Amino acid sequence: MSEAEAVIRNQSGYINHTAKKDYGPLEFTGRIAGGLRLDLRRRLPLYASDWTDAFKAENFQKSLSSILYLFIAALAPAITFGSRFLDGTNGQFGVLEMIMSTAVSGVIFSTFAGQPLSILGATGPFLAYTLVVYDMAVGADVEFMPFYFWVCMWCSLFTILVAVFDLCALMKHVTMFSEDIFAGLISLIFIIDGVRPIIENFSENKMSLTSAMFEALLFMYTFGLATYLSHFRRTPWLLRPIRNLMANFAVTISLVTASALAAIYSSDTNLRMLSVDADFSPNLVLSDGSKRPWVVNPMGIERSFPAWAIAYAILPAIGFAVLGYLDQNLTSVIVNRFVRGALTLPVCAVLGLPLSVASTVPSITHVISLTTYEVKQLPEGERKVPSKVVEQRATNFLIHVLIGCALFLAPALKFLPRAVLQGVFFYMGIASLTGNNLFDRLFLWLIWDPAKYPQYHYIQKLPIRRVHLYTLVQVVCLGILYGLKAIKETSVVFPFFMASLAIIRKAMRFLFTQEELELLDSLPAEEEDGKGLSPEQPDLVNLEKSKENDEGEPAKATMGV
Repeated sequence: MSEAEAVIRNQSGYINHTAKKDYGPLEFTGRIAGGLRLDLRRRLPLYASDWTDAFKAENFQKSLSSILYLFIAALAPAITFGSRFLDGTNGQFGVLEMIMSTAVSGVIFSTFAGQPLSILGATGPFLAYTLVVYDMAVGADVEFMPFYFWVCMWCSLFTILVAVFDLCALMKHVTMFSEDIFAGLISLIFIIDGVRPIIENFSENKMSLTSAMFEALLFMYTFGLATYLSHFRRTPWLLRPIRNLMANFAVTISLVTASALAAIYSSDTNLRMLSVDADFSPNLVLSDGSKRPWVVNPMGIERSFPAWAIAYAILPAIGFAVLGYLDQNLTSVIVNRFVRGALTLPVCAVLGLPLSVASTVPSITHVISLTTYEVKQLPEGERKVPSKVVEQRATNFLIHVLIGCALFLAPALKFLPRAVLQGVFFYMGIASLTGNNLFDRLFLWLIWDPAKYPQYHYIQKLPIRRVHLYTLVQVVCLGILYGLKAIKETSVVFPFFMASLAIIRKAMRFLFTQEELELLDSLPAEEEDGKGLSPEQPDLVNLEKSKENDEGEPAKATMGV
C-alpha cells in the first residue's frame, strides 16, 4: 500500500476493522471476500486519478513513449503466439483471435483491475495447456469450441472462488525455487517449439530442400539480428538515441527486415506464410465452407454437444485455474483475479478466443518505462534508485486499444513467413534465460576451474557441491514438468505438478540446512532492496537500467515479449 493510499485511509476511516491489523495481499482475512473488499477499498479512492495522472505535464512524455513502445512490444508476441495457436489447434483459432483476445482482455483488465500496470497477453504455459485441451476434445470426439467454452466458464468459476476465499494468500509459500523452474519451463517451451518446425522441414520432407534451407536461414537471421540489436545500446556505434531506439525495437526490426528479405525471394521458394483472413472473420472453417460465428454456441456448432462433456470439462478447467493462479499471481493482486474470473474469461469463452493473462516481462517493462530514477551515492558506488512511478490506467488502456486497431493490419500479416515468427519465438526463449537463477547455476557446471566462478552470494558462503546438488534437484523437477507437458497422456496434469513444487521445496529442508536454503532460494539482501544492481546489470526479467541515458530515464526491455 502506498503512502498516498495510507493517508486516504487514515483520513476517511472507512476500514474500521483493520485498525488493529492491516492485512496484506498474501494474508488470509478470515472473511468471505475479505481480501477482495480490502483491495477494492484501497484502490477505489484513487480510481479517478488513475485516468488523469498520465496526462499531467510532468508525466505526459513518459506516458506517451510507454504507450508507443509497449504497443509494438505486445503486438509482436500476439502475432507469434497466434501462429502457434493456429498450428497447434488445426485452425480452430489463430492470429486474429489472439490479437483480439489481447486487446479485449487488456481493455477490460486496465479498466477494472487493481494493478493497472499489468500487460495482458499469451504465455508459453497457457499456449501449451490450450493445446492439451484441444487434444482432449479430439480424443473425446467432441467439438473443440463448445468444449473450450465450458472449460473457460468452469475456470472462471474456480478463479472467482480463489478471489472470494483469499486463496491468493497461498502464494506466500511459493519461493524462488518454484519461480525459477516455472520460468525455465517457459524458456524451454519457447526454445523447443521455436526450433522444432525448422528441423521438421528436413526430417519429414514437408517441402523441397531449397525451401527448407531458406526457412532455416530466415530463422537464424531473425534470431541473430534480434539478439545483436537487443545489446546494441552497449556498442560504440552511431548516436546514443539511435542505439537505444534500435535496442528497444530489436524484435520489430528483425521481424520486418526478415519478412522483406523473404518477399524478395518468395518467387523462388515455397515459403510457408502466416494464414490470416482479411475479412475479420474467425479462423475456423465449418464443413459447409462458411466461417463459424463469433459467438460460440455452447451446445454445439455443427453437431450437438453432449451433456457429459460439460462435466468432463471440469478437469482441464481446474488445470487452467491452477496454471492461471501461479502465472497471474506473480504480477497481480487479489482483485485482479476476480476481474479475470468475472470478466475476461467469460468474454474469451463466448467469443472463442485464446486466454490472455498478466504477462510478467511486458508488465515489468511497463513499470520500468514509467519509472523515474535518481542517482544516489552508495557505499559501493553510484546507483540509480527508483524515485517515482506513474501508476495509472490510461497507458495500459491505450496500449490495448492500439493492439485492437492492429486488426486492420490483417491484410499485411499474410506476408509474414512462419520461419520468421519461429525465430522470434526462439529468441524469446533464449533471452528469457538471462537472470534465471536455475540456469545461472546450471552454467556453473561448464566451468571446471572454481577460481573462475562468478561471485554469486551463495558461491562465497557454500561448498560448491551443495550448490550443484540444489541445482540438480531443480533440473530434475524441470525435466519432470516438461515431460508431463510433452506426453499427451500426462499433459493434463502438469499444472498440478507445478503447484506441488511448493511442497517439494518444503521437503528439501530434510536435504539442506535452513541457512543453505536461505542462501540458495533468495536474492541477496542488497539486490532485494534494489541497491545491489549495477546500472548495466539485468534483473530477473532481462530488463536493463541504462547507464547511458543522461536524463535518468530507464531503458526499455531488450526483448519485445
